[in-house]
Amino acid sequence: MRIYSTLLLSLFTITLVFIVASCSSSTSSDDEEIDFDRSAMLQNYGNNIILPAFENLQSTAGDLDAAASDFNAERTPEHLQALQSALKEMRLAWQDVSPFQFGPAESVLMRASLNTYPTDTEQVNENISTGEYTLGTIESRDASGLPTLGYLLHGVGESEEEILAMYSADTDAESRMTYLLDNVAFVKDLVDTTADEWREAGGNYIGTFLSENNGGTDVGSSLGMLINSLVLHYERFLRDGKIGIPAGVRSGVERPTATEAYYGGYSLELAKANLGQVEQIFTGGGGEGLDDNLEALGAGDLSEEIKTELTDAQTALGSLSDPLSQQIEQDNEPVLTSFEELQKIVTLLKADMTSVLGVTITYQDNDGD
Repeated sequence: MRIYSTLLLSLFTITLVFIVASCSSSTSSDDEEIDFDRSAMLQNYGNNIILPAFENLQSTAGDLDAAASDFNAERTPEHLQALQSALKEMRLAWQDVSPFQFGPAESVLMRASLNTYPTDTEQVNENISTGEYTLGTIESRDASGLPTLGYLLHGVGESEEEILAMYSADTDAESRMTYLLDNVAFVKDLVDTTADEWREAGGNYIGTFLSENNGGTDVGSSLGMLINSLVLHYERFLRDGKIGIPAGVRSGVERPTATEAYYGGYSLELAKANLGQVEQIFTGGGGEGLDDNLEALGAGDLSEEIKTELTDAQTALGSLSDPLSQQIEQDNEPVLTSFEELQKIVTLLKADMTSVLGVTITYQDNDGD
């Protein structure tokens, strides 16, 4: 009996070792079949896409600050035009940064502080009149940042002459100029802080982003944060914020004044630039990207479908015209069609792509896509 028990135990042990060895071999084999270097992809994103985007935004913020100083010194049509142009360039640069609202950007609530719209013009004018305001607070978000600068430089008059008069002949001219300069300084400081945190010579968040410890796909990993930030941005702030909400998709009521650059009249240009950045993120901008990762995992068809839908969405936006607010007022149907094209991509990114990559969406969804 004792010999029999010993024999059974030996056979069981051999069988268990064989099973474990078989499983380990299968896992190793699977890893070998997936010929993809995720660390190279993250290096590409960090060094070739994210850092340059923040550096360019910081450069445009510096240009905006210089142009505002010139306008303050000489309130001429030429300096007003230069300041308006500098603001537009910064708003275009923001489109490349807006999908990366994690890490340092999340810490300073960059999106909410920099780009909350539509602007509360009554609050802006009250702040100018009283001189009592603190930029950067929750109460001031829709009365500060880039959209508010758009109002101050384009919306305080019907013509260039009227706008200039508001900074020279109006009773509140000096208070208005102070508010403009304070907003420029607030924007520049926010961007400087965030960009410096990303740099290796600064807060070195780039080192954290590229660290081996954050190289997986779990919650809190670099890829997990990147994809969550990208999909959240696409769903809420591109599809809805730039197109759906102004077109009345959510409320059933058209809201042309809710377009991103309502006073500047170039909201569509911003939307197209932002969609272009989403496409660059997906493809890696010529380097290793999410599309390559999908293909390595055997989901090449999904990768191609996402690329096709992104192209179709860009084509739909290309059929519209600026000012987007006027397009909505005069012929909203193409805008609604553009929303539908943008909508097709949500499930592909949020459900299909994340499922293949093994990334969990962690933010709350309120509209059921």
